[in-house]
Amino acid sequence: MTIKNNIPKKNIQAKKPGFCWFVVISIIFCELLAYTWIRTESAQTILRVSRKHETFVKKMSYRKALSVERDRLKSDDRITRIAKTRLNLSRDTVNQTIYMTDSLANPPTNALAGRKK
Repeated sequence: MTIKNNIPKKNIQAKKPGFCWFVVISIIFCELLAYTWIRTESAQTILRVSRKHETFVKKMSYRKALSVERDRLKSDDRITRIAKTRLNLSRDTVNQTIYMTDSLANPPTNALAGRKK
């Protein structure tokens, strides 16, 4: 005794080879796009780093130049030369000393009154 069912047999069709090739080509294309993007970003990053390094070197050389200039301006010889030429000061401190005797008890009325010549 055999039982027959009324379900028709499915015809199994083979997949088309064109679809498989489309999937493979799409995957390769996406990989190439990702690779190109990564290479472009890598090159841009290298350029940015080199530019920042150049500006760093320029700033460091400028900072060294400013340090040398500051040291030159603070030198004792320069200050002494300016004091002698522009301010008419001399190395002799005896004649330039201001004595303040009794100035606390009797303050002078004139600012130059306590100065001895």
